[in-house]
Amino acid sequence: MYFLKEFTWLDWTLIAAWVIIFLVTIIVELETFDLVSIWFALGALVALICGILFAKPLIQLFIFAITSTIALILTRPFAKKLTNRTIIRTNADRFVGKVGIVTKEVRPYEIGEVKVDNSIWRAINKENDTLEAGTLVSVDGIEGIKLIVSRIDSKSDIEVL
Repeated sequence: MYFLKEFTWLDWTLIAAWVIIFLVTIIVELETFDLVSIWFALGALVALICGILFAKPLIQLFIFAITSTIALILTRPFAKKLTNRTIIRTNADRFVGKVGIVTKEVRPYEIGEVKVDNSIWRAINKENDTLEAGTLVSVDGIEGIKLIVSRIDSKSDIEVL
C-alpha cells in the first residue's frame, strides 16, 4: 500500500463509479425515506476515500462490501424500529371489512344507505344485484364519502357483527 498514488485510467474509472454509486444511493434514500440504501452510500464513500488515498481496485471492492455489510448489520435493527410505524385507522377507513345493514335500498351503481357501527352512511353497490333494506353487507372500500358494499351470502362470511 502506498499513500497518494499516481492515478491510472482504472483508478479514475473506479473513483467515478464510487461517486456515481454514492450519489445514486443518496438520491434513492432521499426519495424513499425507508432507509434502503444508506448503507451502500456509506460503503461507496469509504471505498472512494480509500481509492483516492491508497487502495487498489480489488481492495476497494472489498472495503465497499465489508463497510456496507457492517453498517447494515449494526444499524438495521435501530432503523427498523425508527421507520416501523403502525397505521391507526381513525376515520372512515376503519369501516372497511366491517359488516353493516342496508337501511335504504342500494341498486347497482346507485346510492343507497347502510348502517355500520350505529352510523348511517351513503353506500354504492358495484355488483349487479339490488340490496334490499335489511340485507347484511360487507364494506369493501370507500369512494369519496360513500362506502362500497357487497352482499354477505352466508353467516360464515360474517366475522364480527
